[in-house]
Amino acid sequence: MPIVPYVNRVEPNEDAVIWRFKDLRKFRDLMASEELYFRRADLFSDKSEGLPPEQYAQRVLGLDPYDINDRVSLNNHLGSLAQDRESYYISCWHLHRQETLDMWEQYGHDGVAVCSRYGLLRSALDGLLDEAHVGLVRYGTDHLAGIFNTLAFITTKQVQYSQDREVRAWLTAGDPLAGGNRHFDLNNFPHPVPLDLNPRHSWVPDCKRRRINLRSLVTDVFVSPWAEEHAVEEIKLWVQTKGFPDSAKRSELTSAQTPTLKDFRKKRHLASTRIPELDVIEKRSVPKEELDRFRAELSGLTPDRVRFLYRQRWEVCRLNPGGLPQATDIQYLETTLCVLDAWRRDGIDVG
Repeated sequence: MPIVPYVNRVEPNEDAVIWRFKDLRKFRDLMASEELYFRRADLFSDKSEGLPPEQYAQRVLGLDPYDINDRVSLNNHLGSLAQDRESYYISCWHLHRQETLDMWEQYGHDGVAVCSRYGLLRSALDGLLDEAHVGLVRYGTDHLAGIFNTLAFITTKQVQYSQDREVRAWLTAGDPLAGGNRHFDLNNFPHPVPLDLNPRHSWVPDCKRRRINLRSLVTDVFVSPWAEEHAVEEIKLWVQTKGFPDSAKRSELTSAQTPTLKDFRKKRHLASTRIPELDVIEKRSVPKEELDRFRAELSGLTPDRVRFLYRQRWEVCRLNPGGLPQATDIQYLETTLCVLDAWRRDGIDVG
């Protein structure tokens, strides 16, 4: 099946060099199986994969983060997107410009970079039976311009990952019998992610593998500057066994001046090209009138729902960049606890 285009796709030129960093274990798997590996989008270490930042979702949907009903609506939208992203299986490549120790440390410190060209990757995907897509990942939210759909978010990452310069290939394979409400709990309350009590079907795989012509895709293999000598020999043997005309090459960053992996990790904040997340703490306070209105709304809910809203806001605080709650969140948390405490003193079971 030909590659399926998508709206607002951005592509490099056909001859653009792309690298796929792999640790030694994954390199062995590629050589032995001659299969491309596609990971389900919700299983990446970046848990925001395929999801918009909350601030963007609130702005586009016109939601107030401190309004209870709007928070429920936001949970419903995010929970639906979190289920939709389970239909996408991703293979990540790097649009090569120059080597950096940061990329080696992040993605292949003991292994290799498998090299190819964008046009060769497109040709490999063209031969698959799946619905396949490929293009450049875009960073931040400025380019989204109010768009709110899973396909736009699966091709977008947060700005702190922009140094990855990712070329993303993915397969779309939805579960035809999946429901859309796995993010609802037993009280019919939505959560921003699917819940364990509503498991996906057992036949939905964690990954997909697709057989490819390895020698038509791979142009070079570069070895990590931190690879052990025994690993270097194994990598060279794999390359020779698979019939590649050139032997595996050492990274151009391999030298006596290259810091050890341990030393680099100690000082990576000085050498890393990755942009850190901003430590932004909101300093405004909530007016008393707004807190009184908030207390009145809470008083009209059941204790179960008030406890849920408390846990939900606490999770938002915990995930805030820098790990510190915003001043406004502290005020809302204190107000919620006051409501629960008043019920408890009145003899109401609040759990």
